[in-house]
Amino acid sequence: MDLRIDFYSKNEVAIRIDLSGRYPFPANETGELFLLACYTLRQLSNLGGHEASRVLALLLASYTKNTAIEIPTPEYEFPSLAGLQFLMGYHGSRFNVHYEALRMQIFRPIPRHVQYRGDGKKAFYVRLPPFHLTAKGFGLLGYQVNFYAFHSVLALSSHLAESHIDEEAYLQHLAAVAQYCGKAHIAGAIPLGDHVRLANAILKEAGVTS
Repeated sequence: MDLRIDFYSKNEVAIRIDLSGRYPFPANETGELFLLACYTLRQLSNLGGHEASRVLALLLASYTKNTAIEIPTPEYEFPSLAGLQFLMGYHGSRFNVHYEALRMQIFRPIPRHVQYRGDGKKAFYVRLPPFHLTAKGFGLLGYQVNFYAFHSVLALSSHLAESHIDEEAYLQHLAAVAQYCGKAHIAGAIPLGDHVRLANAILKEAGVTS
């Protein structure tokens, strides 16, 4: 199972998924949601206590079946400062928001989905099993990695939603997986190492697996 998220710029992202072997699930749809959970948990963990991860967790915890479809559209707007404060109160999270910096450095632009045309300038590559994430193009200091990590999670969820846009049950499951990932980060329940175990638990809680 392989995932490539290639950014050609801040404005363009291409996503490719290879489910060869279908590990560890026989159905492609379940494998996709497992991959989404693993990847989202790892990026939230990597971002740690940064504002980008906390805001991403709040957005994920508030996902509906339409959210992933709406995010790449020109009409989508990230929450205002008041909107973020409301979400923090609703989900029991508290942190200081440097909103203008967040708006300028993280929220915009929202990369649009494009066809794959080779390696991106910035990229994230995943291979399973075991779960292994590689980042490309960020240098030793991780320049701008927060922006790309933040948008890579949203782009992956949107890609999956677009691929199953007429499948109500799948979209409900995708939203539930996103919610559990976001809530796990808000609760400080994402372990440093074993994201696969937590991803499996999330799929069960979301009703994807039994």
